[in-house]
Amino acid sequence: MTSNNYEQLIGSIRELLAMRRRCPCGRVHETPTQQVVIGRGALDRLPQVISELKLTGAALLVADNNTFQAAGEQALSILRQAANDVEELLIEPESGQRQVEASELPIQLVGQKAADCHYLVAVGSGTINDIAKAASTQLGVPYVAVATAASMTGYSSGLAALTIAGIKQTVPATPPLAIIADTEIIAAAPRQMCAAGVGDLLSRSPSSTDWKLASVLRGDYFCPWIAQLAAQADRQCREAVGEICQGRRDALELLMSGLVLAGVAITMAQTSAPASGGGHLISHYWDMTAATRGRHHSLHGLQVALGDLICTTLYEKLWPRIGEIDVDRLVAARPPVAEFARQTHEHYAPLIGPEAAQQVTQTATSKYAIGDQLRRQLELVVSEPEGTWAQLEPLFTSGQRLRELFSKAGLPRTLGECGISLEEAECAYRFASRLRDRYTVLDLAYDLGLLDELYEEVFTEAGVVSQPAAQ
Repeated sequence: MTSNNYEQLIGSIRELLAMRRRCPCGRVHETPTQQVVIGRGALDRLPQVISELKLTGAALLVADNNTFQAAGEQALSILRQAANDVEELLIEPESGQRQVEASELPIQLVGQKAADCHYLVAVGSGTINDIAKAASTQLGVPYVAVATAASMTGYSSGLAALTIAGIKQTVPATPPLAIIADTEIIAAAPRQMCAAGVGDLLSRSPSSTDWKLASVLRGDYFCPWIAQLAAQADRQCREAVGEICQGRRDALELLMSGLVLAGVAITMAQTSAPASGGGHLISHYWDMTAATRGRHHSLHGLQVALGDLICTTLYEKLWPRIGEIDVDRLVAARPPVAEFARQTHEHYAPLIGPEAAQQVTQTATSKYAIGDQLRRQLELVVSEPEGTWAQLEPLFTSGQRLRELFSKAGLPRTLGECGISLEEAECAYRFASRLRDRYTVLDLAYDLGLLDELYEEVFTEAGVVSQPAAQ
């Protein structure tokens, strides 16, 4: 079954490579990535791929100390033996940081080192890939991604996740021309990297549910075809989560292909919404505030898993209550924009600084509806909650099912496993939605006046705390 699922996924990827498709959704979908090589010994094909892509001239290989040991040194040797002109740049953590982060400084370093280069080779996973992706976009040169772990969907996405001026954000960026994923290298990565990849991929369901919710209530863009692609990647990997996290090579090929397909879906949608919703916002909040709270953040996919348990349970607890809502009362009691802005800034300023907090506040207020706009949004769901849910349900996975999958995959299911305090989790639950102009179940619960009221019930039912969450 695993091999059959892999062949189906890799077949779907091949059909999408270098594709340009006019879609019934009204947009033209494009995939800049031209080659994806996944399997044992894939790294040996790196010079061949570069030749087939017609990449010539000087190259810069970008890695950090860990990824250089994992695959960078080998990749450098393979390229030089094939007479490629290539130099290396090892990114070091900035002062006071334990690990490399995708922020302005390393992107600038790559830009300076690669000023006369014709292409980049990024050897790493999330952070190195995002640094190289952002730098290659700024330089206007292509890059090739060499994966060192099956840890995230970002390899093939048209977005880079960066920390800019203290704020975690995604910015448009050009995907790699090719992705090389050698399963011998991926299997040697720490087991939690694989678990993080499963967490990121399984986030498709709650994220796509949020994506559809935003379409129904705000008229945001939504493409059913792209949602189906993301669901295919998720669905076929679910059947093998146990084998994936045992490190079986065929299962790792399946996971890697699923992550690539989900990333391609993001690229074609021109938004991360198909695979990034409320759970991702919670993870971003934890990343941004970790240093102030004296904590090192965990892998993104591990944190996302916890965020998704919270958001999925919120959907389940919220929907039965919608019939009780008095829209007129909510609209009348809505705090003014200025008050909402004040609360947002006061929360974020001690955690990320006043300037970054001001940027978050501007983003939060841009989607803060009042008056007739709020009334129209709420009446869409309050007037017919069953009809609205019927549109969301095909994309949704229950909290119980997610907990079962996370257990098989070895993913964390409690806050303590990621070193996150209950206070941090409560703050993320209440304020993470303000980080981006993306409407999720966290926003809906706030707009319905039920976010705070459901907090204890949601956290207890989600199972992320070992005892009832106290107000």
